Amino acid sequence: MKVAIVCFNDTFFDRVRLLKKYYLSKGYDVTVISSDFSHRKKQRISALDGADTLIETPPYYKNLSFRRLYSHHCFSQRAEKLMEELKPDIIHSMVPANSLCKTMTHYKKKHPGTKLYFDINDLWPEALPIRNFEWLPVFTLWKRMRDRNLPAADHVFVECELFLEGLKQNREYTVLHFARSQEPMTMHVKLDPKAVDLVYLGSINNIIDINLIRQITEATVKIKPTRFHIIGEGETKDRLIAELKTTGAEVIDHGILFDPEDKQRVFDHCHYGLNIVKPNVMVGLTMKSLDYMIGGLPMLNSIGGDTEKLVADYDLGFNVDRNHLDELALEICSESPDRAQIRRKNMQQVYGEFFSEETFFKTLDEVDA
Repeated sequence: MKVAIVCFNDTFFDRVRLLKKYYLSKGYDVTVISSDFSHRKKQRISALDGADTLIETPPYYKNLSFRRLYSHHCFSQRAEKLMEELKPDIIHSMVPANSLCKTMTHYKKKHPGTKLYFDINDLWPEALPIRNFEWLPVFTLWKRMRDRNLPAADHVFVECELFLEGLKQNREYTVLHFARSQEPMTMHVKLDPKAVDLVYLGSINNIIDINLIRQITEATVKIKPTRFHIIGEGETKDRLIAELKTTGAEVIDHGILFDPEDKQRVFDHCHYGLNIVKPNVMVGLTMKSLDYMIGGLPMLNSIGGDTEKLVADYDLGFNVDRNHLDELALEICSESPDRAQIRRKNMQQVYGEFFSEETFFKTLDEVDA
């Protein structure tokens, strides 16, 4: 049995590597196809961990641009041609790029014996901060390219419950949560009782609510000295740092940290990790949430859907109420060490229950993928 996993975006490769591991465990011959242009680094790459074939793809340098859409289009067209050479029995295609829905459906129609799985990891354009412009033809066509081709698949996976609502489709779609092979980290917590340490991990892009991050930090600074740690890069990083400095908080820029031990050393000194996006952005889970869970770091969360429910049901931190930030800051600054320890343990327990490799594989087995 030959399997082709198609993924344009290297930010989805934790999931791709797990999928490859799963299919290999079934004894299948697996080929992973990706782009030779890194979305994370915005530069060409000659290799990508887990990928077997890299397709030459036009570069782009802004997350929201026609060049990005053109890059997706070229990759999707070339991926279909590669399917003609590989002749896989199963195509497991990550979405976005939405254009892959069109080209993989076209291949499926020519080769009806091939099983086609779409795996939706993001809703575009819904997950972008374009609420005042979503009526524009470029966005409606972009969305339609996905929605009209999903029924051609033998099965559709979505990475969170919220996407079932966003797609307005029947419940036959399967929720296949983000997952990691990584075991929870050993914690060596050293919190400063006289200050508040917050951390933002991940890409700093146009869906991050910098205004809300600044307002939260302003509220904690009024009560205790605040250090704000940043782990990551992105096109709006300079603005985030500038806004944070206006609050009087100390900003500590760690850059990009790939080593889990390096990230853990920061987490062990922090009270909360921020999981904050702009209002109305269709996001139910983030990869940074898994990093926080693995590291046992409670969250300040503004994301609805799955994450909001997990935070409330399992006491993983606070769902941020934008109208009561002073009350939130007071709770953060007066939190007891015992309460903080309970939340840290809760984070790792939820990771093991919902986002482990074992749970991921079990879900795939249930649909006989």
